[in-house]
Amino acid sequence: MPVAKPVALIGPRPSLTREGTTSGDWILPDKLEPPRLHVDAIPRSRLMAQLDASLSVPLTLLLAPPGFGKSTLLAQWHAHLLQQGQTQVAWLSLDEDDAEPARLLAYLALALGLGAGDSFTPPLGASHWRDLDLAATRTVLLRAVRCAQQPLVLMLDDYDRAASPAINEIITLLVEHGGPRLHVLLATRRAPALPLSQLTVRGALQRIDASELALDAGETRAVLGASSDADAARLRDKTEGWPVAVRLAALWIAGDGRRGEDVARFSGRSALLANYLAEQVVRDLDAPLRDFLLETSGLERFNADLANAMRGRQDSGQLLVCLGHFHGLLVPLDDDHEWFRYHPLFADFLHQQLERQAPAQARALHRRAAQWCADHHQLPEAVRHALRARDTELAAACVARAGSWQMLLRHGTAAVRGLLRQFDVRVIRDTPALNLTQAYLHMRVGEFSHAQTLLERFRDFGEELRAPLERDYTVVVALLRDLMDQVCGNPRGITQLHAQACALDQDDHLGRGTLLCICATTALGRGELATAERLAREAAETLGRAPSQESLGYALVHLGQSQFYRGALDAAEDTYQRALALAGQSHGGDSTLIAACRCLLAQLQVERGRYDVAADLLDGALETLERDDGWVDVYASGYGTALTLARQHDRSGRKACALLDRMDALATRRHLARLADLATAWRLDVLMDLPGQAVADAVMARSGGEAAFIHALSSGHGWRQGHALGMALARWHAQAGRAGQALSILQRQQTFAVENGDAFHLARVQLRLALVRHQRGEMDQALPPLHAVLDHVASMRAWQVALEPGLPTKSLLRSARQHDPEAAAGTTRALTIHILLEKLSCEETLATQLFSERELEVLGQLARGQSNKQIARRLSLSENTVKFHLKNLYRKLEASTREAALGNALQRGLIEAAGGPQ
Repeated sequence: MPVAKPVALIGPRPSLTREGTTSGDWILPDKLEPPRLHVDAIPRSRLMAQLDASLSVPLTLLLAPPGFGKSTLLAQWHAHLLQQGQTQVAWLSLDEDDAEPARLLAYLALALGLGAGDSFTPPLGASHWRDLDLAATRTVLLRAVRCAQQPLVLMLDDYDRAASPAINEIITLLVEHGGPRLHVLLATRRAPALPLSQLTVRGALQRIDASELALDAGETRAVLGASSDADAARLRDKTEGWPVAVRLAALWIAGDGRRGEDVARFSGRSALLANYLAEQVVRDLDAPLRDFLLETSGLERFNADLANAMRGRQDSGQLLVCLGHFHGLLVPLDDDHEWFRYHPLFADFLHQQLERQAPAQARALHRRAAQWCADHHQLPEAVRHALRARDTELAAACVARAGSWQMLLRHGTAAVRGLLRQFDVRVIRDTPALNLTQAYLHMRVGEFSHAQTLLERFRDFGEELRAPLERDYTVVVALLRDLMDQVCGNPRGITQLHAQACALDQDDHLGRGTLLCICATTALGRGELATAERLAREAAETLGRAPSQESLGYALVHLGQSQFYRGALDAAEDTYQRALALAGQSHGGDSTLIAACRCLLAQLQVERGRYDVAADLLDGALETLERDDGWVDVYASGYGTALTLARQHDRSGRKACALLDRMDALATRRHLARLADLATAWRLDVLMDLPGQAVADAVMARSGGEAAFIHALSSGHGWRQGHALGMALARWHAQAGRAGQALSILQRQQTFAVENGDAFHLARVQLRLALVRHQRGEMDQALPPLHAVLDHVASMRAWQVALEPGLPTKSLLRSARQHDPEAAAGTTRALTIHILLEKLSCEETLATQLFSERELEVLGQLARGQSNKQIARRLSLSENTVKFHLKNLYRKLEASTREAALGNALQRGLIEAAGGPQ
């Protein structure tokens, strides 16, 4: 391509003026060069690579609002291409005067190196750009571009300033017919009226928008310089990577001796950014667009309908279309571009301008927005706007209209807590709807005493204030009593609650269903499993008719628990999964319901011997219920599952005892007496695994022993504690040789479990009966309960029932295989016994695989009561070597004494593997 000789086209320097002329008459050489780069401009390597890759398509569109670094990026790429020397680069900065086609063509000719003295002199040799023949010049330009000997990149900066139909036609001609060597790059604030869709379909267009131009964490860190990574991350979040905001924030921090942590105070109201936005973004907008931005600046998200309602006009849709070029500052929230939000710094700036210019208008706008949001069931937004309008009565009315406490079901604890924090505490206390909402929020996070205080205040309201919310008060009080476990001990509690449910309006499905759920948990707490299942089904059916399904998952959880304890494990798993799916569909996900479902599914997986799956499900779920809200039934399942896993992985009992300490602390904090009693019974069972009987005896005495066991079963609501304490008592008596007393306790438990249809505990009690009978040498009497257990295990795949006791079960099953004619080969029972023995052997192998053969030999001698010297002599080792092996054994067994080491080894099955005493 010939070297440019623009003698005839370049007029006098811009500093020279003539009368009767305008700046648009002059060709300005500075427009043909990129702007000078700032010395501290950070390299945009990520985007440079993207631009390099875009050379294979005819057009790249760099589309973003002001301040996203379009010109800087182009200048960097311009320098990069020149340095490579393999591409000819042409630059042209456009302005409003270049909307004249002839002027633009003249500039393009100069930028591309065309001028007088070459083969294209005739069309370009006019004495002034106004004299150019447009058609001939377009032809010359196109021919010159197509004849280029090397790749050619044409960069047009600020294209939106010159865009017009004629200019768009010229650029379209170059893009579509410029040949394979030409690449056009347009940097613009507005999408040009080019055939962009057609180019996209053909794969001929590369777009780089505001989201890609935003600075990433590393680039933000580079702009801030010496600030920490944490400061950079905070600034990146606050600015969303908007380059000009990041740079101005860095200047703001550097000024007046501020530090990086002051980033939190940088906002759209900071002078540097506010001035930039006023000059570069808002000033050039038409008045209708500027007014629209100001009027909608207080909305966190909006669509055209909300904007119309707020502004009292009907043109918001058209104005949003006109603001399409603001992407990055006006951010679409969906693929259909119906909902939008402003960049937070931009919104902050705009709202400050509105409050300064028309504070009364700002409050009126918020009031209208609150009413629209309330009408469209957007409660958090409605309350927020009402409070920003300083209209507390409207905000409280929005809460009441949304159902007060029911907000937490739809919007979650965090969102409602955020709303209530905006109210003065006295307003909350003395406004009935807010009072109930705050009371329920306290309940959801376990602050029961605070909830009680507010509910006592509610009773002091006058009849006219209380009457509209009497139904809500009834439900909230019932929920509080349920969470505090105060209903279960009342024999008439279910009847009273059911009557309250029936007294509510027939179409109050949420209120009736919630009270029925409490009836179900009460029945479950009393061990009345068939009644619990019936009530849970009734609650699920009622809540299924409610307009929204937020509470249906809780009814399904109660139903699943009754199914689980009654032995219908497959049905329980399906029910839990349905509840979990519903929990995930609610607004933001119901964390309490999700955690409860995960705890209950973990319990079910443990029952089927899937310990790894159970551990994954339980991970974090119990902590969520401890932190927020839960109830005794789900706590019992969650802690029981966690205890099983802890005892599997830590035979020393430390993890199990630490878990029980957590359980005790929660029970004390929330005044859950049944949970505390259950923890005591479980602790006794854990201590029975450890060497030394004194501690177990002391805990047994504190638990109340057999008197406490009998009372727990007879009281109805103590069935879980009764079974846990009964199992521990039976073990305690059996280990002390008091098999008769153990059998008496187990038979009482068996009767109770049969009467209540409790298959879960019945199978465990029957296995213990078989073990005690086997221990006494009464194999014939051991077989009937063992048969029942094997049938239950086989039908439900409930392997954990038989695996829990460990090695004693293994001995029992071997005896059954030898002496039981119904365990003959080929029968279901024979197959069940075979699978259980394999599982028990695997556990034994896992317990021994961490120990060397020599360590197991030393352990076997230790179990025979041999001294170090005797062990050394028997195994032909030195005493120092024996001490070395003992040290390793103590470490692996997590013990510090011989007695503790032998106790842990016995529980792991290591004594038998080591050839210990028969």
